[in-house]
Amino acid sequence: MGDLLIRNLDDMLKQELQRQARRSGRSLSEEAALHLRRSLRTLEEGSPSSAGQRIRTLLGNDAHWTQDELASLDASRHAPAREPPRFDE
Repeated sequence: MGDLLIRNLDDMLKQELQRQARRSGRSLSEEAALHLRRSLRTLEEGSPSSAGQRIRTLLGNDAHWTQDELASLDASRHAPAREPPRFDE
């Protein structure tokens, strides 16, 4: 495997990458490689055709819904329809 040195990286970009790496339990190098891989995959595949595919592309294959999130989605799916908002008031 090869190495990559990125010069003149914006400090804010590096800090955000470090925050994401800490949250996901990865090293800075692993996190950067993951983002590069995702970006290249998106370019190769073109624009995803569905909202679900776009979300999977953004979150990556290692993202999973929690049981609470799934229950919330299921509850909202079966909830009665709400009145649309009124903007003329």
